[in-house]
Amino acid sequence: MASATAAVRDGKLPLIARGWIINKRDDLIWFIGSVVASYALLFANLKLGVSVAILTWIWALGFDGPHVFGTVSRTYADREERRKRAKLYYGSLSLFLLGPAMVLAGRASLLGTDAWGPVFFAFASVWAYYHLVKQHYGFMVLYKKKNDDLAELDNLIDRAFILLGLAYPFLHFLMNNPTAATRMPFPTQAVPFWWLEKLTLFAFVVSLVLLIARQAQRLYLRQPVNVPKLLLLAAAVPMHWIVLFMLEPVAGGAFAAVATLTIYHNIQYHRIVWFHNRNKYGRASATDYGAASNISKTFWHYIGFALLFGAAYHIPHYTIIAPDGLAMAFFWGGAFVHYYLDSKIWRVRRDEQLNRNLRMADSKTAGAQGSPASSGV
Repeated sequence: MASATAAVRDGKLPLIARGWIINKRDDLIWFIGSVVASYALLFANLKLGVSVAILTWIWALGFDGPHVFGTVSRTYADREERRKRAKLYYGSLSLFLLGPAMVLAGRASLLGTDAWGPVFFAFASVWAYYHLVKQHYGFMVLYKKKNDDLAELDNLIDRAFILLGLAYPFLHFLMNNPTAATRMPFPTQAVPFWWLEKLTLFAFVVSLVLLIARQAQRLYLRQPVNVPKLLLLAAAVPMHWIVLFMLEPVAGGAFAAVATLTIYHNIQYHRIVWFHNRNKYGRASATDYGAASNISKTFWHYIGFALLFGAAYHIPHYTIIAPDGLAMAFFWGGAFVHYYLDSKIWRVRRDEQLNRNLRMADSKTAGAQGSPASSGV
């Protein structure tokens, strides 16, 4: 960072950092602007009266199930990845057993009450939300890396802002939404939970003040301000607050929130996976990676396989399976594998091949201009 600061002072770097992951146009449409999809679902539900069931089917079949396939396309479908990370990929399949084990443990309880089943489904819901938070955090890290925005102070402030900013509306929702509150295995109106919510809000306000002050300080010191990172934060954090607060008093708000919050995440994910896959599998000189190479041969190959997978995954999920039964607990395993693998396979700081596939080393100027070297598609 010292060299970057010196370069700015010498007039060699702009004060506004504009390093994009793919290019300006793609990033603004798919990673930042696609937040509009969440607002569209919210508007359709609350203002147009479109039922939660219809929105859920559109989201599940068109976006969510296919995005789980995105993980499959670059893990289990990739012959080289299976060989290199066999322990990770095959070991993670044991997560399919977690839900059934907890549900059966509850049914077998000597106390005569199914305590473990509700605990499992509450845990699944919290992990699902945390997964959304971690993806937004991951995109923030990509923009930080792309723009050499890695000073320890900035890392601390950015991390606190996004994690607290996304945690607070969720805690508030759990306390006040009638459906969400009943799905928690503990009273969300209890004093300790109330204090946790208030402390989170206070900490978030502090992080917001620090974030604003830090940008002002950087401008004063003539250090680059990471505009793509700030645009991402401005898209993700307010959207979670608006959606969760507007759906909070609605009886079915918890179910509507799932699709409304997640569709933004789904669209972001599809774009980053396709960018990765085309860079790795789509080159003319690329190795034959097995099924992954065929899946990513063309955009329509990828979409076709993803839609088929989404239908196979979600149609049983939303039609023939009891919402709190043993089969539903098993189906949660598919989501858990996706969540867990995603926490391992996108670590740009540790994976040099991933850095190449995401073209993180492309020049910041090229990224800002959207040159062929940075677009990769």
